[in-house]
Amino acid sequence: MLYCKSLNKIDKKKLSPEPLIDSTSSITDTYIGRYTEIGKNNSIAESSIDDYSYTCENCQIIYSEIAKFVNIASYVRLNPGQHPMKWVSQHHFLYRKDMYGFGEDDNSFFEWRRNQKVIIGNDVWLGHNSLIMGGVSIGDGAVVGSCSVVTKDVPSYAVVAGVPAKIIKYRFNEEIIEKMMEIKWWNWPHEVIEKRLDDFKNPEYFIKKYTKS
Repeated sequence: MLYCKSLNKIDKKKLSPEPLIDSTSSITDTYIGRYTEIGKNNSIAESSIDDYSYTCENCQIIYSEIAKFVNIASYVRLNPGQHPMKWVSQHHFLYRKDMYGFGEDDNSFFEWRRNQKVIIGNDVWLGHNSLIMGGVSIGDGAVVGSCSVVTKDVPSYAVVAGVPAKIIKYRFNEEIIEKMMEIKWWNWPHEVIEKRLDDFKNPEYFIKKYTKS
């Protein structure tokens, strides 16, 4: 029997205050925080990605605000393109006029899109191939299941899935969620998080230890 040993060794990544951005990604007019990572073939424009958040490969993000410790799986799309369904035609010749020799582009349509921001809270997990529509806010600690289409706001610590996405359950009970929102551990300094890492494994112990009396 022949045994083959793989020669492809994955290097361990070491993050730092300087963002780690794959060279294949395109990033325009976007703020990226500390200890962040942007994966392969991402397209990110006019957005913000705060500390410790990361994206996997092939994500498309525009007009979005992403908080801290957000986990974005591959093929996630935030704020996909819209079309004017209430106009006579939905085609983009009505607002990308210059392409067709019809004059200047209709900037009012693009400004409308910019105002439909996607807001992603802290410690959110966006599953593989999930889609978050414009104008949607996702609360802290929430989970979006793979291949879900989110059309409405998601409460903090809710787990949603489906097309359109609906609440399946909550990660914790109401007491723990309330305490987590009070503690806001995602705002702790890097050194404090490192010191308290082991406490993160037990939610009940965590809130008892760090809730202000």
